[in-house]
Amino acid sequence: MSSKSDSTPADNHTQWDELTPARRRVAKTIAHVHGPQTFNRPDLREDTEEVDDLEDTIDDKERVLTSLKYTRLLNDLVDDGYLTLEHQGGTNPIILDLEYDSDRDTRNAAPYGDTSALHTLVAQVCDREGITRDLLDEVDNPFDFNEVKDKVNRALGRTVLQPYSDPSKYRFTSETYSLVRSKVDGS
Repeated sequence: MSSKSDSTPADNHTQWDELTPARRRVAKTIAHVHGPQTFNRPDLREDTEEVDDLEDTIDDKERVLTSLKYTRLLNDLVDDGYLTLEHQGGTNPIILDLEYDSDRDTRNAAPYGDTSALHTLVAQVCDREGITRDLLDEVDNPFDFNEVKDKVNRALGRTVLQPYSDPSKYRFTSETYSLVRSKVDGS
């Protein structure tokens, strides 16, 4: 049974009191950190880490940061009618060489699915670091981009190969931002 206290009949969102505590925490955090503007999903956690008054307005900072690890909560807020997914990220993923130098290297990235490009990238990193190219022989599946990336990064002791894809973008619906903002201000 839904309460009508936070909604008008024209609103099309789950009632605030019916949201899980984690969903309420994430919604309040977004309202506090980004307001009604569109934000990139990967930036949300980083931007939240920089906020000084989170514990005064939302919840324990570690609890908030833990909640922000789960994209599922953002997608649940879309389903609940609080957020709009403006752009679905994850398309055209690539592996980047974070230490690429155009004067010495031949590739700066390898698109997922292009194993030849990935292996060229690995050979380039190995040559640059003065380590054996046999790293690919040590992985169970040399076609698995994540396994190859992890093996190279572990061998180097730092992140040199990193996945990247265009980020998902979210924003509040026009009906729900003021509701959530009032919950933040009333905390």
